[in-house]
Amino acid sequence: MVQESRTKLTTVVLLLVVFGTGFLIGFAVDNEGMSEAENDSSMVAAEVEVDTNVSEVEQRRRRIYDQVEPNEEQLRVIDSIVTVHRGRTNTLDEEMRAQLNSGFRLILLETREAIKDVLTSEQAVEYQRLLEENDARRDARENEDEGN
Repeated sequence: MVQESRTKLTTVVLLLVVFGTGFLIGFAVDNEGMSEAENDSSMVAAEVEVDTNVSEVEQRRRRIYDQVEPNEEQLRVIDSIVTVHRGRTNTLDEEMRAQLNSGFRLILLETREAIKDVLTSEQAVEYQRLLEENDARRDARENEDEGN
């Protein structure tokens, strides 16, 4: 009876880990797509405001510092400040992504090992083979995407 309860508890925990990992990976992928769109922006978000004096159809983004009418020299300095800020932000974003990806990878590997522990030795060998095939397909897709 105790063994059956432990098995059920282990199963529930593993399912929660698997679903939680899937949720986190989905969230990260979704945010990655959003941040790529943000990185393509030609202005820093904090420096932009919507002109509310224009109709909704004609709304445009205006840099806040443009409203104080800086001269050309001031604009050059401001542009260099924004460029440095954007570079620092991009570097931080890359560092955070690397840490996040590393964390997800660790969770994924731990989950796979936990699943293998539940399987028979024959099932574990087959499971590992299927994982390797899946990983190879994913790597091939990623390499193909990087080539385009």
